[in-house]
Amino acid sequence: MIRTLLSFFTLLALILASPLARADFEADLADTGKTDNITALSELRARATGGDADSQLNMGGLFFKGQAVEQDYAEAAKWFLLSARQGNAQAQFNLGMMYDTGQGVMPDHAQAVQWYRLAAMQGLASAQLNLGMAYAEGQGILQNEAEAVKWFRLAAVQGEAQAQFNLGVMYAKGQWVTPDLVESYRWTRLAAAQGHEIAKELIKDLVRHMTPEQQTSAGNLADKTQETPASRPAASVLGLKDNEQPRQETPVSRPAASVSNDVYLQLGAFRSQNQAEKFMALLSAKLGDIGRPFSLFTNDGWVRIQVGPYASLSEARRSADNLKGRLGFEPLLKQR
Repeated sequence: MIRTLLSFFTLLALILASPLARADFEADLADTGKTDNITALSELRARATGGDADSQLNMGGLFFKGQAVEQDYAEAAKWFLLSARQGNAQAQFNLGMMYDTGQGVMPDHAQAVQWYRLAAMQGLASAQLNLGMAYAEGQGILQNEAEAVKWFRLAAVQGEAQAQFNLGVMYAKGQWVTPDLVESYRWTRLAAAQGHEIAKELIKDLVRHMTPEQQTSAGNLADKTQETPASRPAASVLGLKDNEQPRQETPVSRPAASVSNDVYLQLGAFRSQNQAEKFMALLSAKLGDIGRPFSLFTNDGWVRIQVGPYASLSEARRSADNLKGRLGFEPLLKQR
């Protein structure tokens, strides 16, 4: 008897609800934190202590895997955080995974989403996949089907097999997208070509329900997708050049006392005036009228995107709390 697609579509609920549908944290750490000897470890630690973000990432990888040092998830999280605060996308993703799983830190899905988003906006496919999963499940953030599909697609075009499979099943079932067997076959075939075992099985079911013309059309689409170089989605999401990302500043504690200086909310900082203007325009379009104007403030070689001024710290805090859910991160309070 020919199996129906329905028997296989039950897998979607499992995929979307299971950590297996997320990026493989252990596999992603395979090339992180390698060191050959004690001297190399000592040099790596010195560079990390000196503030080198890549070295901090590698130190975190060593402690996470217990390679050349005693395994210590809390120490791994410490080094990942130091690197993530400097804008290292891989460290941001790693830290998000640790908050998701509670390894070395207290479980906090909302924190995980914030770190996934920062890495995803820099174009890291594994972070885009996990951010899509968070939106699909409503874990750490309000469920949003359109956002889930968007981030799955951004990861899929970069070759992330699990994201490709998720899209394939969604198009087959018509979950959150218009049913389309051609699109389903396209994405499922791409995942299967990378060795995704369940995708290989789904392909067998799909071809039984497709005409030869549909299969040919889907195959051509898959080939074009493979041939197209995957540009960094950060450029398309943020309007940035590939080599320029927004500065990630460490959140500071909120001031307790009122002051006479004007209070602003800071949403980002760039070295380039042009890129700051582009990002500010995107934020303005996304957020709409928020009651205060956007402006650029240049200091110490950085062009900062700020909103304000606010009449008081309490008013600025209320606005920051409101924007946090819409932005996915907490704006910084600044006085000038």
